[in-house]
Amino acid sequence: MTGRVLPFRGRPLSSEAGLRAAERVLSTPLDERTAKAKALHLEDPETLLALCGVLRERISASPASVKEEAQFLYRFIESPRREIGLFDERDYFLGETALLAGTACRCLSQREDAWIWFDRAEAGFRHTMNAPAELSRLSYQKLAERLEERQVDLVLELLPSLFESFQKLGMPEDALKCRFLEGLAHFEKDDPLGAIRVFNAVCQQADELGSQTLLADSYVNLIHAHGLLGEAEAAIEASRRAIPILRAVDNRISLAKVHWGLATLLREEGQLREAIDSYRKAQEDFEAIGMRADIAALNLVVADLLLEEGRSVEALREISEALPVIAELKMAPEGMAALSLVRESVRRQEVNRQALRELHGYFQELQN
Repeated sequence: MTGRVLPFRGRPLSSEAGLRAAERVLSTPLDERTAKAKALHLEDPETLLALCGVLRERISASPASVKEEAQFLYRFIESPRREIGLFDERDYFLGETALLAGTACRCLSQREDAWIWFDRAEAGFRHTMNAPAELSRLSYQKLAERLEERQVDLVLELLPSLFESFQKLGMPEDALKCRFLEGLAHFEKDDPLGAIRVFNAVCQQADELGSQTLLADSYVNLIHAHGLLGEAEAAIEASRRAIPILRAVDNRISLAKVHWGLATLLREEGQLREAIDSYRKAQEDFEAIGMRADIAALNLVVADLLLEEGRSVEALREISEALPVIAELKMAPEGMAALSLVRESVRRQEVNRQALRELHGYFQELQN
């Protein structure tokens, strides 16, 4: 089937030759690829298919590099107009690379960029032979972004229809991811018990489907939920199950969030210094993969714990580091009142702790 992309349900598989070609492309510096496009087979659908598959697997390990790679591929295909394959391959790859770029932007909390790339993905997928499946995958990412923007009621309204679409299309793993979003919605509604109920069900079904990534990410969210309830044994058991899988699939985002979840447990148990150390470890992991928004969110959480220990000067330093990132990434549109109060308190060198708690409460983001 080399040289042609067939319509597929769910995600495509790549040939061994395509994977080898993809690795050659990725090992070539970005600024040299266009000149070497013919030698690298960059207009070959097999190569592009493999590249998309590799990048999809790497999002959880390095979203910043995936964003850069996906943007390059989109621009390469889009202009000057390149004829890819014999059928709808050009439109498919424009949609797929844009979806990859948008998903990476979502992981990096670059919300405006994410929506622009999602619009580009829709423009490409609309003309493909398998448009319902591709557009459904895009709809999932849009709902995940809407959840991060806390449009919880809208997400819960639209999820059943998307779930049904995936089921009709024969895409059970994608359908299960809708239940995953439902579990996250329970967090946004301050309902950790509801989250535990949903994620336990997702774990069982993910195990039956053999979806290791979805299984591990569900365990991570169980760590957070049990941590919020102070249920140490259950949280630690969830982390014990999650960590080996996350390491095996190199999911560095969720590995960082394991430390975040365990820190939440330590905080609930009153072990403040140990909690701070665990939050710091999560920040180090996030820094290694360029997730500045999560680092800033944890700066605020750490600041609150430092205030609890009477370390107000250190707390002010944490808040001062976080505020420029929050403003740059427009992280708290719905928390502007609290943000303004925190800014004012920093100016006065006396933290408004209630405003600080309201603000960092907006940033208890979990992996989608």
